[in-house]
Amino acid sequence: MKINGFLLCTFTLSVLTLSHAWAAWPQLRGRNEARQQELRQRFVEIRLERPRIFLTNAEIEAVRDRIDRIPEIHEAYQWLKDWAYSGQFYRNLWATPKQLQGAVVAYRLEGRPPELLANCVRIMDYLSEAEPDSWTYPRVVRGLSMAYDWLYEDLTAEQKQKYGNRILEYAKACYDTWRHSELNNHLYLEYGPILYAGIALYGEGIDDEAVEQLLLDGMELLLDYFIPAHALLAQDGGWYESMSYHAFFTMEYAHLLELWQHATGEPVWDGPGGLAGDADWLVYNARPWDNSRVHVADNGNSDSQDLGIAWYLPLLWARHRDGVARFWTEHLKSQALVKHEQGERYALSPHMWWPYIVWYDETVPMVSRESLPLARQFRGVGWVSMRSSWEEDATFALFVCSDWWGGHQHADNNSFTIHKYAPLAIDSGVYDAGPHRANYSARTIAHNTVTVYDPNEKFFGGTWGQSMNSPTVNDGGQLYTPGPSGIAACGPGTKSDRGEILTYEQTPWYTYAVGDATRSYRETKVKEFTRAFLHLRPDLFVIFDRVESTDAGFVKRWLLHSIHEPVIDGKGITLKNGAGSLTCQTVYPLRVQTVSVGGPGREFEVDGQNFPTSKNDPEAGSWRVEVSPAEPATRDYFLHVLRTAGESPVAPTVEPLQVDDGLGVRILDGGQRYEVRFSTTGPLTAHLRIADADGKMVVNRDLP
Repeated sequence: MKINGFLLCTFTLSVLTLSHAWAAWPQLRGRNEARQQELRQRFVEIRLERPRIFLTNAEIEAVRDRIDRIPEIHEAYQWLKDWAYSGQFYRNLWATPKQLQGAVVAYRLEGRPPELLANCVRIMDYLSEAEPDSWTYPRVVRGLSMAYDWLYEDLTAEQKQKYGNRILEYAKACYDTWRHSELNNHLYLEYGPILYAGIALYGEGIDDEAVEQLLLDGMELLLDYFIPAHALLAQDGGWYESMSYHAFFTMEYAHLLELWQHATGEPVWDGPGGLAGDADWLVYNARPWDNSRVHVADNGNSDSQDLGIAWYLPLLWARHRDGVARFWTEHLKSQALVKHEQGERYALSPHMWWPYIVWYDETVPMVSRESLPLARQFRGVGWVSMRSSWEEDATFALFVCSDWWGGHQHADNNSFTIHKYAPLAIDSGVYDAGPHRANYSARTIAHNTVTVYDPNEKFFGGTWGQSMNSPTVNDGGQLYTPGPSGIAACGPGTKSDRGEILTYEQTPWYTYAVGDATRSYRETKVKEFTRAFLHLRPDLFVIFDRVESTDAGFVKRWLLHSIHEPVIDGKGITLKNGAGSLTCQTVYPLRVQTVSVGGPGREFEVDGQNFPTSKNDPEAGSWRVEVSPAEPATRDYFLHVLRTAGESPVAPTVEPLQVDDGLGVRILDGGQRYEVRFSTTGPLTAHLRIADADGKMVVNRDLP
């Protein structure tokens, strides 16, 4: 089987120490031989002097000067230096290679003292004698390659041969891993580091043929797969597999960009795959009251104080002159210090701060988040993030309608989350591979969107480690299919082309987005699902849905998830959590059936079955509300008005509007008067009127 013209064959890993034995290695079939002949011509661009990786000797001197002049760098460097002289390092193959990189940076910045050289060699020897696994082979390759390069003048010929052969052996093991799509974080983490080995060992005489093949494979992956994938999926920043997966692997991708640009001079940071806007994505999707990551897709860790982010943000700060990246890096640094002083053992991790020291750029003005607009669209991932202010008590919402399908993404197009003081309308479920994910958390039923239930529809897949042909429960939701084989499988009309944000507008009064998730459902079931999502600052939301099924008997359910039991009063719904509350009023359909599902033994119920999780996540949710039209029809319209507040819920006054070409609502809230009208046929259009407490019309316009 071939995946995007670049799939690995499986072979037996053998430990080779004689360089001539590497001649036929690695056994990688499907590589683009013609393309690699072109890439081979670029070997002449590779920097030959040492160090080759990240910095020149002159740049190291410039870093020393900044350490002496700038207190912020001096502080971080003191953390790194104290740790380096201590000689301490973990026996943990996830962390130790990173510690080796920190140690060699300290060694060069300290002027190459013998004591630090001995500490670096001890770590190199430990890694050379270790027994990594599929996850840690590439990490060890990266750490040993950078150490080989930065310590080159101080290693003996025997050490160079020893470490060089071990780098090659571990690099070979990377090829023994399944070749995921470039739309999946695994490929960057499991294959990206082979490029370090190629650059570090190029021209060294330690099996040059194998080293050159490593270079060619690493170059092809970076230039023809990684960068184009980010140009497609990371427009404006971010990554669609979740914020925690983004933090997990983006540091590897960013450092690969820098590795290649520094080694060859090619300005890859300047292209469309250069992570522009990535810092904005981090800042806009940090929840107001606790700065945690918003929970979307397989978010396994909500803590935004992630030193993996601090490992690459200084590069965005320097290469894009990105003041937001500078702001968020300093924020992470200050929070790490606070946690350290509170006694959190691994909060500071001194070895992790060398990128901050190395790439700190004092000439880039800092841009605080308070100076940014209150909403932002991130086109590649299909997210629109919005809030009422940058204060801790702000109302925050995220609207999701992703173009492409795959990886750790959920079947959640046209979904939303809303928070104030605490999670209110939540993205429910837990990242827990197994029946919970397959039948609940990754499926549409777990999200604030719409299901259309065809009793005869069959669903398959939904989790890792099982066949995509494994049957799963019928939740009435969006398709769960295998992810695309690569960016070549992402295009208009493909199976991966699942949704689109048609409209986005941000003004001082409102944020407006329209998503089309029609293609997310089986075409034999759904003919249209478009959603207009309007945030009227500070606390109001108007959500209008047009849903058309192929059969009037297919039950449509409008979903709203919460942590605690909702209160339903006619067509009104109230959610409470901590210091926050959310009211929701159904304006259309005029006649509905509103029920709640949840509570002990029914927290994650789908089609009469509960799919519990073994993980204890307080934000997993336990309840959902389902709003369905009282009469069956092929075409239905849902219009809801939601409002956030403090502990005491506040429901605005709403009045349905029915006009010749659509539906709408009048809203009275705190003296403000709003009127919103939506079209029911043709393109989804809208008109908004806002009058202040004195009756003055401040907005009267068609929405785009």
